[in-house]
Amino acid sequence: VSTQSTGEARRDVVSCQICLITLPYDFYGKKTPYCPGVIYYDDTYLLRDPYNPEPRVVAVAGVCDLCSTIACLDCSVFYTKRFCGRCVLENCESLPPQLVNSVKNKMQQVMDNQTQLT
Repeated sequence: VSTQSTGEARRDVVSCQICLITLPYDFYGKKTPYCPGVIYYDDTYLLRDPYNPEPRVVAVAGVCDLCSTIACLDCSVFYTKRFCGRCVLENCESLPPQLVNSVKNKMQQVMDNQTQLT
């Protein structure tokens, strides 16, 4: 991710530090200039929805509140705050079991995909 402050609007790319996918984004922050009525709870990497003529955004990634890892939505979860899959697994006793099980399954898929690539 190139350095930019919260609130700037421009096309760039962000890489998930867990699964290593690279995703485009147009905006990083809680409020976008494209959808002024939409406010996210955490600073999020957002992409203008390319398939919708209306001004809408799609969240593509976020930053873990515990370890500051940048994680795509497949490798993170929002539960009062954004947590990467690793932190969910390390703090599973503090989170609902269904959430932990869902993240375990996602993280196993990520690990399986990484193993297939090597």
